[in-house]
Amino acid sequence: MFSKILNKKPYIYTRILSIDGGGVRGIVPAVLLSYLEEKLQQFDDNPDARLADYFDLFAGTSTGGLIIAGLLTPDENGRPQYTAMDIVDLYLKNAKKIFNSSLLQGIKSASGLLDVKYDAQGANLVYEQYFGDHELKELLRPCLIPAYDLTMGKNYFFRQHKAVVSDRHNYYLKDVLRAATSAITYFPPAGIATVNGKKACCFVDGGVFAVNPSLSAYAEFRYLHHSLYSKNTMMLSLGTGKQATYLDCADIEHWGAVEWRDPGSNLLTTAQSEVANYQLKAVYNSNPNYLRLNPDIDQSHTTNLDNSEDEHLDFLYHLGKQACVDNQKEINAFARSLIQSNKNRK
Repeated sequence: MFSKILNKKPYIYTRILSIDGGGVRGIVPAVLLSYLEEKLQQFDDNPDARLADYFDLFAGTSTGGLIIAGLLTPDENGRPQYTAMDIVDLYLKNAKKIFNSSLLQGIKSASGLLDVKYDAQGANLVYEQYFGDHELKELLRPCLIPAYDLTMGKNYFFRQHKAVVSDRHNYYLKDVLRAATSAITYFPPAGIATVNGKKACCFVDGGVFAVNPSLSAYAEFRYLHHSLYSKNTMMLSLGTGKQATYLDCADIEHWGAVEWRDPGSNLLTTAQSEVANYQLKAVYNSNPNYLRLNPDIDQSHTTNLDNSEDEHLDFLYHLGKQACVDNQKEINAFARSLIQSNKNRK
C-alpha cells in the first residue's frame, strides 16, 4: 500500500513534511508553509499546486497535526480542500474560540492547577466546522499524528495508511484532532471510538513523547521500506518557535510544581524538539535534503501555547513572515528540489 508509493530509484526521493506541536504557535509553521506553497505554484507554473502534491509522508504533533489534517483533507473533487493560507486563517479566526474558558471554569481550575484550564467545547466546534465527518482514511497522503493512549498505557500514532487498510485504525478526523491536541492540564483527555464503534480509547496530546515528530516520521519511512535510507529522502521539519530558558540557581532552588509549570514546560518541549533535530542532522550528515526551520522567540514574548490575545497572534504571524525572509534562499531551493523530484517521477 504505502510502500508502493515509496521510491525505488536513488534519485527519486520520498518527501517528508514534519511539524512540531505548540498550540497557537502553529501560526508560525502555517505561515512558512503558505510561503512554500506560493513558491511551488510560482516555480512550477501551476496556480492550483498544493503541498499535498509535493510531499509523500506527513507528520504533525498536536497543532502540527491540525495543520497536516487541513492540508490533506479532500474536497469533493479529491483535491486539497484548504490552502496553507486557509490554515493560517483558521488560527487567526479561531484561536480565541479554541482557548476559551468560562469564568466559572477559570475559577474552578485555578488556571489549570486544580482542573483543566479549558473545556473542549470550542475546539470541538472548530474541528466540526473544518472537518465535519471526514475520516482519517480519507486524507490524501500517508501521515503520522502522535497521541498517548491512556487506555493501553503506550504511545500511539494515528496513521492514514493504516486506516486505509484496517477499520481498527480508522477514526473521524475531528476525533483524531481532539485526541492529538488534548494537552495535559489545558484540555480534558479525549475518549474517542473508531468509525465503526468497535474500539474506544482515551488519549492525550502526543507532545508528551514527540513534540518534534520528525524522527518518528523518518523511522516510519525506514520501517515501511528497509532498503532506503536518508539519501533517498527529503525532509522539511518545521518548529513553532523556540526560546531558551535562562534561570539562576539561587533564584530557583526552592521552586516547586507551581513555579516550574511554565518555564519547565518550555524547557522540556524545547529540549525534546532540539534533540530530535540534533539526531536527524546526524542521520542526514549535513545533506541539504534535510531542512529544519524553527525561529527564535525573544524573551519579551511568551511561549505559552494558549495565548490567543490579538497582539500575540499578530506577533506570531510576523515571526513566521520574518522566518520566510530570513530563510528565503533555503526555502526556494527546497521548493525547486521538490518540483524536480516530481518531474523525475513522470
